[in-house]
Amino acid sequence: MILLVADDVPPPNGPNDKASYRRYLRADLDAHGVSRWKFGMFLTHPELHYQRILRKAELHRNERGLRRFVYVLARVRLARASLRTGLSIPPGVFGPGLSIAHHGSIVVNDRARVGAYCRIHSATNIGVGPTGVPILGDFVYIAPGAVIFGGITVGSRTAIAANAVVRTDVPPGVVVAGVPCKVVSSGGSGEIMPEWIQRKMTK
Repeated sequence: MILLVADDVPPPNGPNDKASYRRYLRADLDAHGVSRWKFGMFLTHPELHYQRILRKAELHRNERGLRRFVYVLARVRLARASLRTGLSIPPGVFGPGLSIAHHGSIVVNDRARVGAYCRIHSATNIGVGPTGVPILGDFVYIAPGAVIFGGITVGSRTAIAANAVVRTDVPPGVVVAGVPCKVVSSGGSGEIMPEWIQRKMTK
């Protein structure tokens, strides 16, 4: 896990070449418990479809010249998908293995940084505060209604309970709940994650 001060935001997440793009897509499928992408899954898995458009935008974000148009098209597709799903997740925030549990009302600041295999539910917000933006480690579980904001760090394998308000640093491997949040358990996110993500946590 990376621990940084409020104004020291790490480089963007996301693929930057074809090989890493395929790796991100594979990890995202794994995080949803899906073996492979099939035609028609944009209807049955709209949140995963959103993620695939997001990864395409991330792949092309550094294009220059005429190739920049490819990135612009990807951002247009992402904006349209955002309107359909209620998801507002900009490129460069989440590491591989993002797992959006359900589409609808997720808002994330573009300077926030989240590690690998984050599981995030609806009605959540990861936002800017007076001290900066949050940085989250790997295998963080974010339950419905949680709000995380400010220049804070949230440790890896942490679980954030439903409707918790997180505005201070959180150590790794704990469960936090309440407004403002407090550590309520040392169990971490391991038992809360879906079994297919739990398998990744044991490797």
